[in-house]
Amino acid sequence: MKKQITLAFMAAALLVAACNKVSYTDGVAPKPDNYATVGNSSKENGKPIEITYTVGHDASECNNACLTFNGVPYHEDCQGQGNACVVTIRIWPIGGQPKGETFSALVDTVWSLTTEDFFNMPDRSLLVLDAPSENETYLNIPKQLVFRDNETQQFTFTGLFFSNTPAYNND
Repeated sequence: MKKQITLAFMAAALLVAACNKVSYTDGVAPKPDNYATVGNSSKENGKPIEITYTVGHDASECNNACLTFNGVPYHEDCQGQGNACVVTIRIWPIGGQPKGETFSALVDTVWSLTTEDFFNMPDRSLLVLDAPSENETYLNIPKQLVFRDNETQQFTFTGLFFSNTPAYNND
């Protein structure tokens, strides 16, 4: 009987210990909603940039009329201002690594944004996660309506730039 009580007590202690277990991720902080990482591989002497950001809103927030095509009001989910969707894509600076104050980039992940022929990109400031910790850096993408290239099927973002502070509030 004593053995059964001892086993029951040990099982209860293990159960309590298991329920109180705290999981740590080696000091890694959670990622922000809008961030970028610069890859290591090379394409035309450049590095890919993987970006993750929030985008989009409910159609009722813009009265189903965020965009107008040929005079017709239009809404497309997961596009434009807002934070209803999370998008992760890879972009390549055109001509290799950015050489000027602003640069353009091709969207490498062709169908990840949308199957539409357009994408309504909101302005976003993305924290560059792999920048040296003493130099906080942001990749800034201005608001733009981009259209899919007929041959490559890729979108091109223009006017991107890096800064030490966010240029946009990511609404």
